[in-house]
Amino acid sequence: MNTVGEKIRQLRLLAGLSQENIADEIGMSHGNFGKIERGEIDINTQHLFAVAKALKVDVVDLFDFNKSNSSRDVKNKFGFATKADIEKLTESLNSLSKAIESIRVQVHTSNKKISTTKSNSKKK
Repeated sequence: MNTVGEKIRQLRLLAGLSQENIADEIGMSHGNFGKIERGEIDINTQHLFAVAKALKVDVVDLFDFNKSNSSRDVKNKFGFATKADIEKLTESLNSLSKAIESIRVQVHTSNKKISTTKSNSKKK
């Protein structure tokens, strides 16, 4: 990675944002923002600071080509969940849903037994 545009693209993807998200936020056309990321046009200072703000990074981070931002760093900085986090959460929710359904069936069965027992005792 050796251009500001490439660094912007990397940080944008790690943040889970689209080109359109950033372009709209900084008041730039989607096409021109794409050209900046591809290195076809240079970004002016005003837009550079706006992009850094939109990505929630310091503007110097856009020039730090030696430092590779890991998804873990971005996750901690932005609060994003990883795919593995989502999969674990989905498994937990499915297990919880099954447990709730099992309890619901048990309660329903118990209520039927209680209702039947009350009916039988009234008949005597």
